[in-house]
Amino acid sequence: MMTVPLKIRAIAPRAAALAAAAVIIIFLVWPVSSDRIQGTVSLRILSREGTVLRQFCTPGEGAYAQWVDLKEYPPYLVRAVLAAEDRRFYYHPGIDPVAICRATLQNIRSRRIVSGGSTITQQLARIAWRDALPANKFLRKMCELALALKLELSTSKDRILEYYLNRVSLKYNQAGFPAAAKRIFNRDIRFLTREEHTALAILIRQNAVTEEKFDARFLMLWKKLTAGTPRDLPSLRQAVFAPPPFRAQRDDSTTLHFESWIRAANPGLDGDVRTCIYENCNEKIHRIVNSELLFLERYDAENAAVIVLDLSGKEKLPLIAMVGSRNFNGSIDGQVNGCLAVRQAGSALKPLLYALAMDEKGYLPNTIIYDRELGYPADQEETYLPKNYDLSYWGPLTIREALGASRNVPAVSMIRAVGVPVFYNLLVRAGFDHMTSGPDHYGHGLALGTGGASLMQMARVYAAIAQGGILKPVVVGKDRRGCPITVGSSGRLMTEKTAHYITNILSDREIRRRSSPGSRSFLDFPFDVAVKTGTSKDYRDAWTLGFTTRHIVGVWVGNFSGRPMKRISGAWGSGRIFHQVMRLLTGKERPHFTKPDGYVDIKLCRMSGLRARTECPSYREIFAPGDLPTRSCPVKHGTFHTYNPDDIPTVVSPAQGEAFVIDPLISRERQAVPLKISYRGDYSLKAKRYYYRIDNGTKKQVTSDLEEPVLLQRGRHEIVLYEGSTAIDTVVFSVE
Repeated sequence: MMTVPLKIRAIAPRAAALAAAAVIIIFLVWPVSSDRIQGTVSLRILSREGTVLRQFCTPGEGAYAQWVDLKEYPPYLVRAVLAAEDRRFYYHPGIDPVAICRATLQNIRSRRIVSGGSTITQQLARIAWRDALPANKFLRKMCELALALKLELSTSKDRILEYYLNRVSLKYNQAGFPAAAKRIFNRDIRFLTREEHTALAILIRQNAVTEEKFDARFLMLWKKLTAGTPRDLPSLRQAVFAPPPFRAQRDDSTTLHFESWIRAANPGLDGDVRTCIYENCNEKIHRIVNSELLFLERYDAENAAVIVLDLSGKEKLPLIAMVGSRNFNGSIDGQVNGCLAVRQAGSALKPLLYALAMDEKGYLPNTIIYDRELGYPADQEETYLPKNYDLSYWGPLTIREALGASRNVPAVSMIRAVGVPVFYNLLVRAGFDHMTSGPDHYGHGLALGTGGASLMQMARVYAAIAQGGILKPVVVGKDRRGCPITVGSSGRLMTEKTAHYITNILSDREIRRRSSPGSRSFLDFPFDVAVKTGTSKDYRDAWTLGFTTRHIVGVWVGNFSGRPMKRISGAWGSGRIFHQVMRLLTGKERPHFTKPDGYVDIKLCRMSGLRARTECPSYREIFAPGDLPTRSCPVKHGTFHTYNPDDIPTVVSPAQGEAFVIDPLISRERQAVPLKISYRGDYSLKAKRYYYRIDNGTKKQVTSDLEEPVLLQRGRHEIVLYEGSTAIDTVVFSVE
């Protein structure tokens, strides 16, 4: 049997003592997490005016808490707390031996625990580590003593006292004196009387004290602090035991959607959040929404949403109003935030599409595009035939007129020109992160808003147009550390020149009036407003978005259930709300868009987009330096054909890439391919001659619109259009 040497046995106790001492030293000097000591405070959302919109309880403790620095605490309250809880606080190392001995004697005499002798530091340790302390009372007390010593070594006395004053549990589920003062006396702690401070101090140990014990403890502590007589003790008792009902939010609040969104989007947020929301403005907009919906209800419109951004920020867009629905508490649908819900955007996305075409293809506001019947393959069995809202075609138009009058067919031609994937990628860069399917899923309908959008996303896009093409984040407010709370990132969506062009088009009153002649326009203002509307399929969504030099306003009207409305368009439905909101924001001001330096406006022919002659139907167009057209209009107006002489035939059917499947149960003669060529050309002797040929067949001249059936065999086929002997377009399709 081996024996342990005497020298080792002599060293072992010393080594164990040194190891224990090292562990204790490491424990005591190891830094304490400030988050654990400080804890969390209640999230309070404040308006721009400084009023409390809503208060949330702390996530961990489930209490209401606020934070006030020690230097802002009334000196009398600090004296009262020290007198009631720990009068030797500034002299002991976290443990008060005198208090422990006194408590022990009192407990022995009473034969039960009537006093604990805990210092303020021990109480703070109990609060900060409540989730880690053992359940056994004796072990719990030992841990409190050790943690109190640790706190004293790592934290100053003033900081310990500050943490304690802001975290100690008080009556009515309030943590800390600032929150308790608001809950019980409905005033800031800095504006309470000495009697009220004394009352709060005695509630630390006895949250559920009876009125008799409250009076006795109050008078005992009062005598320690002052020689005078307390004033109106019954009123004080009434305030402590029967305070007014507590409401974390107002029942009639119009900012509940905003508050709920901030809380959900920032789960770790606490303390006072000073937002950019103007409560008074939000209430007025909410009244406008409800007033107009009373009229629109007869047309099956149940809800509306409004968002307002401030354009005065240099790097960010302050959110100054958000109305998510007509009544947050009215129904289940009412709690849907219409400013964040994704809906079909209709024509409201067209400005972004035309801006892309200007940047990618070099188009200008006077570029001629065609509004005529066109077909595009949707899949192997169907052809997509876009229609205008009035089911008519206007022929050749300038981009200004096509966008300002919101023609659908030219917009689909435009997305075909730039490419669906290119426009899709631009939308993703613009923050449309809900589009999880690829561009092929949405197809050409992406030009008409089938990819969906939220009012928040749309407002940011229009803000980019208003501010030189730069997409900016929306700033909601600042957290308690002064850091901004933002939504979205920044980046350039379009060139500054293109942004000016789009703004000028959207602010053109005459073009807007042409889209709905003879009807009252809610989009007319005695000042400059750039505005665009959108209406989704079957009148399920009505949009109006626009801006002045100071504000972005977005309005949506519809039903959260998706139920169609009765012919409520963006111009008429959401437009009426937009009009009132814009008037409210503008007041007596008359904002005006200024022409950038170096830009000039000239008279152009509406039919050709070139410099107008005397007899031309004209309009005025603005151009950046270097974009001015040099040619004059060659069209002879007043003749049979007044369209642009460069008009060319277009193959409407078959569509590019379309496949026709032969049904073996139907006779071959009844399954001809429909050939359709649209052409309203110039019939004069000097006009250009156009032809078409199918595969290697005979070239035939195109003199007018053509529509005829063509029998073709299975396989690949092509239709080639010619200008004279030069091929100008080829359409490839197949018969299977």
